[in-house]
Amino acid sequence: MQVKLALLALVAAAGHARADDCAKVSAPDKLDLKARHDVAIPEVADFGDKQLDAFYTKLAQVARAKKGQLRIGIYGDSNWTNDRTAGEIRRRLQLAFGDVGHGFIAFGIPWGWYHHQNLQHGTTGTWTMWNIATMEVRDKLYGFAGITAESSQAGATAWVETAKAGEPVGTKVSQIEVWYLAQPKGGSFEVLIDGESKEVVTTDATAAEMKFLSYKVPDDKHRLTIKVKKGRVRLFGATFERDVPGVLVDGIGINALSAATMTRMDPANQSAGLARRKYDLLIDATGTNMWAAQAHAKLIVKHVAQWKQALPKASFLLWSAPDFISEGTTNSTPRMKQNSKERLQGAKDAQVAFWDQYEMLGGYGSMPKWHKLGWDTPDGVHMGPQLSAYIGERFVYVVLKELAKRAETDPKLGCR
Repeated sequence: MQVKLALLALVAAAGHARADDCAKVSAPDKLDLKARHDVAIPEVADFGDKQLDAFYTKLAQVARAKKGQLRIGIYGDSNWTNDRTAGEIRRRLQLAFGDVGHGFIAFGIPWGWYHHQNLQHGTTGTWTMWNIATMEVRDKLYGFAGITAESSQAGATAWVETAKAGEPVGTKVSQIEVWYLAQPKGGSFEVLIDGESKEVVTTDATAAEMKFLSYKVPDDKHRLTIKVKKGRVRLFGATFERDVPGVLVDGIGINALSAATMTRMDPANQSAGLARRKYDLLIDATGTNMWAAQAHAKLIVKHVAQWKQALPKASFLLWSAPDFISEGTTNSTPRMKQNSKERLQGAKDAQVAFWDQYEMLGGYGSMPKWHKLGWDTPDGVHMGPQLSAYIGERFVYVVLKELAKRAETDPKLGCR
């Protein structure tokens, strides 16, 4: 899908900023995606001690001085499993400020709709897929993204490839990482890049440990293949990145993810992964699957505390969940109105930022309206391609409006 960029013309023709000069930042003046159900877009509220400052300073460095990389991670439920909203955010930010690669992708396809945008990936042979929400594994070693794939079939493969030629982003990679589990009685696998064997890796170890392999390749299109040689091999995922300034967005979509299921990961395993990804902003966009009102805010505080421990310099943001239609009716479920309040309270208690996606879409009664437009899916719960893009564009819009406001207040923001 082609992305219009009128609202993202933020970097003036002045080009690279000098030490005594900053590229101009302009506030977005329009939205590409509009509907008759549009309402005012809420700003992001910060309930921490200016904890979003570090994020906006880093974004300003990328946007104005063309220096460094801004790294965003987004945990979401089934509305995020197909990477549509994360993909919209990724495309818009990368086309505006620099494509640093797709980022993290889990190996395997745990659900039929687990397909990332502007990337190609899949498996051959037999794999067992585990995840923290719908198919748990006893040892809780899912990696930081809550999904893991294991095979004992010699010759089974898991592969990831850059986007197809002509796609707007994701067509190049220069740095590839493979994330896997070293474990007692572990097997071995072969790493191939563009069909060329790089090495055979033995995963047998005295204790379970998440490990990483790194490969530098020419900045171009590439295909990574992991091939099981013998024994039990468990994989977490791969990262595709580039050594250029810009923005990276990891979309971490897990079916039925919630504040409760988020706590099922092994803490050390999750923290090690988060620390390696080095996010500047980490977002929790769950909520739909949270049913225990009395526990919701407390669980948010618990898992955000773990995030903060792993990423002490990062900024953190909670989204409220969208409205949806009660099963067997044409009406909204009242629970999501209460859920939005719980999310807000969790953000206040955890002292992090909050974005009201629920009200941005129109609040109570909004999903039946979007359903009549055909922007959701037939179940009245999940987002269709148009509504996913609509949400992604509006989040980018509020972020860039705030960046422009901060640059006006501090003309040298990001350029010092």
